[in-house]
Amino acid sequence: MPAMMGKAKAQQKLIDNLEGEFAKVQREFHLPAGDFPDVEHFKEVLSGYNIDKFEKLKPQKIQAVDDMLAHDIPNLLKSFRNPY
Repeated sequence: MPAMMGKAKAQQKLIDNLEGEFAKVQREFHLPAGDFPDVEHFKEVLSGYNIDKFEKLKPQKIQAVDDMLAHDIPNLLKSFRNPY
């Protein structure tokens, strides 16, 4: 039981400091603030989940998404003669 209470406490601490966590990620990855969801709404949504059950991030999957956004999608848009 104490392990569960510690995880719940850690999750609540993370949710309480979500704005700071967003700012840290924003600085680390050079992202614009507009790329993040509304903090208050995200806190509500996040509090309905058990963060301990989330899968760990895998760097190769993050790189695959980054490559797709940087290369695959722009190439796809070119094939549709999209002005963007």
